[in-house]
Amino acid sequence: MENRQALSVKEKMAYGCGDAASNMMWGMTSSYLMYYYTDIYGLPLVAVSWILLVARVVDAFCDPAIGYVVDRIGGLIIPRLIRLLAIPFGLTGFLCFLALPLSPTGKVAWAGATYIVFGAIYSCINTPYGALAVLMSRSATGRVGLNAFRMMGCQAGSLLVALLTIPAITWLGGGESAAQHRYGMAVYVLALSVLGSLLWLCVARGCTVRHAPAPVRQNPMVTLRHLCANRHWVLSNLLAFFYFVGQAALFGFILYYARVILGGTEQLGANIITFITVLLFAGVPACLPLARRMGAAHSGIICLIAQGAAYLMMAVAGASMTGFFLSIALLALAQGVMSPLYYTLLAEAVDDGDPRTSTGAAGLAYSINTWVTKLAMGLTGFVLAQCLSQGHYIEGGAAQPPELCAWITAGFVWLPLGAVCMQALCLLAWRSRA
Repeated sequence: MENRQALSVKEKMAYGCGDAASNMMWGMTSSYLMYYYTDIYGLPLVAVSWILLVARVVDAFCDPAIGYVVDRIGGLIIPRLIRLLAIPFGLTGFLCFLALPLSPTGKVAWAGATYIVFGAIYSCINTPYGALAVLMSRSATGRVGLNAFRMMGCQAGSLLVALLTIPAITWLGGGESAAQHRYGMAVYVLALSVLGSLLWLCVARGCTVRHAPAPVRQNPMVTLRHLCANRHWVLSNLLAFFYFVGQAALFGFILYYARVILGGTEQLGANIITFITVLLFAGVPACLPLARRMGAAHSGIICLIAQGAAYLMMAVAGASMTGFFLSIALLALAQGVMSPLYYTLLAEAVDDGDPRTSTGAAGLAYSINTWVTKLAMGLTGFVLAQCLSQGHYIEGGAAQPPELCAWITAGFVWLPLGAVCMQALCLLAWRSRA
């Protein structure tokens, strides 16, 4: 059994390729899509807020549907499904950043349609990928190690995007104008899309399903009721929701925070994204020894305390560059240490004793978790766009209204601080279970 559960470094690296592929496009959509819509493609803020929200509502149907299909057919289909969707994933991601010369209404329709289709493809490949970890290993230590590689892949993909995006679109476009940025963005995202498709093919080829459950023939509503009766599964989804609220606020507003609060440029924002991503990556390896020593839930609470302190420091620092970088460094390191714990706790919850809610329902269990994370991003994106609208943000303007500072601070500091507090409550409830 130990040999059957053993995961080679090569297989862990192959598994990590999936999050590297996902997070190249995740990094583009979370950090640059709103900026692309407002400052490059010229969409109105109200339209942007609704595009971000409606795309996630559509995903409400895609995630459970693909999870149900995986459960009905069986876990062995996952590598084949990933192989089938690898190229559509890259193609639809590229179309999201292809700025067609349309009328104002046509631009909104094109942006909405491409983002919705990409979200659907993302669901159909990322949801089975999330369930794959449970089917590769039943060992708690093996899963922590597997998810550590997943998070390293995540941060590697995010780091690539953070380092290259602003310089690449300027260089490829040949200048600083909106038209040049549109061209540079399209060429750059095309390269990312091709790389992302190749990485997904590595996942399909390199990962082995060792513990495939029998196909689930149970009515999906009955399975859902059983899952909702699993207290840890509910808490793990709440944790994921509030975690991604914080992530969406952090990466979605950093370009605006750098320009309006810190008085810098888009390049400063890109440099901050790079700085955050490096520290997130650096924090991941510390997760395994900390979790072994203190347990996953207790380790998470410590990391959340550090994150809360970082946000309070950021609020006090204001426009101080030194204070900001000290606080963002603490925040990123704490998030990096904690990031594998979310998936480890979810895997534990899916296997939480009751055979009705164990890996036999992994597809549905993970599909809902994936939808929860994207719902958090969609709602947060909607709120952030509304913050810009309420603050009367001027697209591409060098001078901004004075009231905009308070709205950007609310979206970048106070909203994710509230999400950190809610995560702490979830972990306290997790630990309180007898």
